[in-house]
Amino acid sequence: MSFEHLPFRVHLVELRRRLITCFVTMAVTFAICYAFSDLLVSILFYPVHQALPPGSSLVFTALTEGFMTYLKVAFWSAVILSTPMILYQAWMFAAPGLYDKEKKLIKSFMFWGTGLFISGGLFGYWVIMPVAFSITLGFANQGLEAMPRLQNYMIFSLKAIFVFGMVFEIPFLMALATRCGIVSTGYFSRHRRAGYIALYVLAVLLVPTDVFSQVLIFFPLIGVYEAGIRLAMRFGAPA
Repeated sequence: MSFEHLPFRVHLVELRRRLITCFVTMAVTFAICYAFSDLLVSILFYPVHQALPPGSSLVFTALTEGFMTYLKVAFWSAVILSTPMILYQAWMFAAPGLYDKEKKLIKSFMFWGTGLFISGGLFGYWVIMPVAFSITLGFANQGLEAMPRLQNYMIFSLKAIFVFGMVFEIPFLMALATRCGIVSTGYFSRHRRAGYIALYVLAVLLVPTDVFSQVLIFFPLIGVYEAGIRLAMRFGAPA
């Protein structure tokens, strides 16, 4: 009996089994991440520690803020590390009902989407966060003491990593737009100049006060756009 003709109850049982596997994976990963939360926090806080003036440090004002910070870092680390297993379980649930052509296409999109998101997150961590902190904390002097709050830093850093992970999904969206017929396969290559202008405007919005930082961000975004053109040409036109 094929997958699509199985009783609905069988599908529910299979979905329940996959969800339990995802939950157990997430719980175990969270416990491991919390056990190594000191290391994870030091990694996450490395950029700001490098930018802080000598003798300065992060502060927290609420009694539970330090504990909650470690808890949140462990949780989001567990989410990131559990994502491959979650995607695998989703794939194993849906794959039997797909044609070989659809399986191949989804595998390609999952590979590129995951790779681009990781690349964007690393870009946000290694480039954006140090640049942002060097600019904002550079105002500290004899009359101004830098004492960034722990909670605010964590929110900013996680947001920077996530936002740039999503920015690097632009090629994904470009390929999807061509695949769905919203634009033609060669649309983005023909409008490359307008795309570059839009990317530089995005760089200005992200770092409005420093031209050097804008250029530093702009060039990787060009690479993102060019990768989008390649993906659009490869996956955009249905066979």
